[in-house]
Amino acid sequence: MRGQNEIVPSPITPLPLEARIQTVRDFLAEELEDNTKRAYTDDIRAWVKFCDARGYSAFPVDDVTIAEYVMHLVDDGKALKTIQRRVNGLRGAMKAAGQPLPDETLEAARRALKVARKRIMREPGTRGRGKAPAFTVSELRAISDACPDKLKGIRDRALVLLGFAIAARRSELAALRLDDITETDEGLVVHIRWSKVGEERWPKVLYGQNLATCPVRAWKAWVAAASITDGPAFRRVDRHSRVLGGLTPEGVGDAVTEAARRAGLEDRTAHGLRAGMATEARRAKHDAV
Repeated sequence: MRGQNEIVPSPITPLPLEARIQTVRDFLAEELEDNTKRAYTDDIRAWVKFCDARGYSAFPVDDVTIAEYVMHLVDDGKALKTIQRRVNGLRGAMKAAGQPLPDETLEAARRALKVARKRIMREPGTRGRGKAPAFTVSELRAISDACPDKLKGIRDRALVLLGFAIAARRSELAALRLDDITETDEGLVVHIRWSKVGEERWPKVLYGQNLATCPVRAWKAWVAAASITDGPAFRRVDRHSRVLGGLTPEGVGDAVTEAARRAGLEDRTAHGLRAGMATEARRAKHDAV
């Protein structure tokens, strides 16, 4: 028997099952990195566009349509990695949404990808752009020299040199904030909170012997010129040299490509920064033996 002053809790009204499921989905979706979410969105968009153009129902994904989708990508001249990414991205997006593809659909996709691989491997030449060319130290000097001494050029120099020094991905450079980069007596310590594979790391960047390619000095010059005190480390700069919001991963890629073109290096991408650092590290280790 309850006392007169005892508070009786109100009965809890449970949420409907669908609302509970959606809440759990939203919670689990936080596991995905932002660049993964963007990739899934692109893969879903490509799938829906394919289905809409043919009057097919995009959802639920069935085994016949997904096999035909792979055939379409092969006939459209897409590289094997692109085809695999589109299918795997569609599968990952559906799983993240709580609607994993049924086994028969996954088996149809697997068999279609196997045929696609055979067809493409028999073709003369190669599809796609292939591996991104790695930047070399001499190319970094050329890029640095070609950057104009205007705000955008100062930013691009810092972006390229620091990106090379920490072997960064586009998404990692775009995600950097000012307080992620700490100055030390030896140079910088960069806190990369999350990478493509979900790891956290703190690469150290030392002062360079060559002033033109020193990432520490380039970074300091950018911060001073842009008068940055907090927020995104790398920002958009308009044609009036006004500093705007942070760069997206695509914006980082465009900036690196443009900086390379100024130095006469055509068709270069930000992927070459990470590849270039790995190549130079292996070369240095080989030379030291």
